[in-house]
Amino acid sequence: MAQSDNSATFAAGTENGWLRAAAFCAVLVLSSGTANAATHLVGHQISLTKYREGVGKQYRITIRAERNGNPAILPFPADPSALPGGVTVQRDGGVLNDPLTAGTWTGLGNPKGSKGWKYRNKDAPVGGEVNVLILKATMIRLVTKGVGTMPLPAAPNGTINTVILVGGDTYCAEATTPHYKEVDDETVRSKDQTPPASCPPCILGLDSDEDRLDNCHETNTGVHVGPTDTGTDPLNPDTDDDGMDDGDEVLGTLGGLDLLALGASPLRKDILVEYDWFDDSLEFCGAHSHRPTAGTVAMVTTTFSSAPVLNPDGSSGINFIHDYGQGGLFTGGNLIVDANGILVAGVEGAEFKNYKLANFATNRNGYFRYVILPHRYDTDSDSSGQAELPGDDMIVSLYCFHSDYNVATTIVHELGHNLTLRHGGDEFCNYKPNYNSVMNYRYQFPGIDTNCNPLGNGVIDYSIGSRIDLDETNLDESMGTCGAPSWDWNSNSVIESGIAFDINSDETLQGSTCGAILSTLRDHDDWANISFGGLANFDGAAVMPIEVIDCDNPPPH
Repeated sequence: MAQSDNSATFAAGTENGWLRAAAFCAVLVLSSGTANAATHLVGHQISLTKYREGVGKQYRITIRAERNGNPAILPFPADPSALPGGVTVQRDGGVLNDPLTAGTWTGLGNPKGSKGWKYRNKDAPVGGEVNVLILKATMIRLVTKGVGTMPLPAAPNGTINTVILVGGDTYCAEATTPHYKEVDDETVRSKDQTPPASCPPCILGLDSDEDRLDNCHETNTGVHVGPTDTGTDPLNPDTDDDGMDDGDEVLGTLGGLDLLALGASPLRKDILVEYDWFDDSLEFCGAHSHRPTAGTVAMVTTTFSSAPVLNPDGSSGINFIHDYGQGGLFTGGNLIVDANGILVAGVEGAEFKNYKLANFATNRNGYFRYVILPHRYDTDSDSSGQAELPGDDMIVSLYCFHSDYNVATTIVHELGHNLTLRHGGDEFCNYKPNYNSVMNYRYQFPGIDTNCNPLGNGVIDYSIGSRIDLDETNLDESMGTCGAPSWDWNSNSVIESGIAFDINSDETLQGSTCGAILSTLRDHDDWANISFGGLANFDGAAVMPIEVIDCDNPPPH
């Protein structure tokens, strides 16, 4: 949100005194995605408040270009129907709010929207108080039908302040006293007002992005101080883009989940995971538990805290919050007593769903992702895991080979599917030596390549997309995977160029996943393309079709 030169007082609320003497404010908020945010001090042609039986019943204001000291063109949003918006009218502490969802938008001009937009709610105040809102380059006009939330003036001849926010642009108008016409308990009318000297301070009661945080408190500084100085963006409900609204991360969720106490931040990306596990005595490994250890979760935490992902608070990395029943606030993770140690079917199976229903608190839906760690799933499957893509459910199944490292890299692999990554990054072409990610079966257990050869070096990480393309019909071995050093792809002890060789021959589905047996293989920037949207898919409430990915890559024996 752009602020005027008096931005230091913007969050001061009514303490600055501008509302004390019958001050009146109307606030229009629309997010247009305007990059060129600016503050405009404008005059208005007319503003009118009507009262009936002691309460406000209607408010109107008209602002015209090239009149009353205004510029020749007033900007309007590209398509306000697809953006969050709202109108607030405030006087002496009374507030009228309308999120502009009850009516409909119509584009003006040909093509539609080229000359502006008109919002209409013919049934106002049902569902919202705004009856008509017109946004054009030549004029902004607002008509509301109030529902009694605007009280009468506390005293006559108070200054009237109007603030209009259009995306990042702020328009501030002021009607000075005496007003053109003021009739006690009936009307307050002003006209032909010139631009004010500055914008008024922040007006409490407005939540443009509907994240339960007042615009005045979303200070957009990138520093979270507390609930009245959140540092978040007032026009973005999820400032850090981690799938959780700012209000939930600052105030706690409506279901009573205190995300802030758990370690979440509205200004740094967070991933929260609950782990439930089996204990069993299956196969040759004797009695054992599949509960993640402190060593396992530390490896996962390091992978994400080191991620090349920038946050609104200026930090890099992703904060990973684990609940494996370690105590304190983390009591969600627990042992599941299973009759045979085998999870029947997978994440879409009845047994998984029943265990989740019994062991995963409903108020964690939409915030925590959920993992069950059985001995195996699907009876005798050698699969190391399974996950939704996108989604919030995973299985990690490593039978007798559940070392800290194997569990950690498999958690990161299965979580990658939740975050929309595939075994080839943005495709299912597997075993590519130049796709340097634990999503790739080639590197899931060996770890990624850190010295530019196609051998893993034990580091759990996603790819940054830095490896060169490899054309299997025309390989230059001197280039290796990074441009240097060289690599002998056909293992004939000669570094050659112009050779044709299948360098991901372990991929048995090359025709369907890679396009051909010999094809051009590409790296993928995983970190730049992960998506947190899978949290919205909890318990089958999918926002897009969910795939279930079987990871048929057994751990090393």
